[in-house]
Amino acid sequence: MKARSTLSIAVALLLATLVGGNAAGQTTPPKVKEFRLWKFDELNYNHTCRAKGRLKDKGYCDSKLMDQIIAQGKASIPVLISQLTDTRSTQEPIYDYWSHTTSGDMAYFILTDLFTEPDRKTFNMPGLELLNPWCDAAAETCRRKFLRKGGRKFVQDRWHESWNANEGRVYWDEVARCFRLSPSARTK
Repeated sequence: MKARSTLSIAVALLLATLVGGNAAGQTTPPKVKEFRLWKFDELNYNHTCRAKGRLKDKGYCDSKLMDQIIAQGKASIPVLISQLTDTRSTQEPIYDYWSHTTSGDMAYFILTDLFTEPDRKTFNMPGLELLNPWCDAAAETCRRKFLRKGGRKFVQDRWHESWNANEGRVYWDEVARCFRLSPSARTK
């Protein structure tokens, strides 16, 4: 009887190990070191991601890459920050009226979108206000002008500083589909 009980426990442990799911029965997506931003995919033939909006909004932008980034949760943020200096061109411009976009541009757009509320005005990551100076020109012109003046490394360094200062307060709000900051650090 004891041998049968021990065998049952061993089989149960083996099955639990092989299934590899968490307590909710879901598997955690494997961590990535880089997102293939230069191969940004729009699954809709109408290129819905190009118009003004938030790249993370499902009804607005249908993209497996965005799904992968969202699935990574907070772990996606340092990966995207590391890609801010990447100058590889995307297959085609991601936004309407832009002549070209790079992986670094995409990382910036996505990071900004991930911390922007549904009102498209409220940005939830403090310390990055200077990355969006007032400019009375087209968005691409303003971005290129800013990058010529400060450089991609400057943008990356500001994001690193802000992320390091606020990481413990960041959480994902599924209803708003954006990262928000709690008043105090959250436990993991």
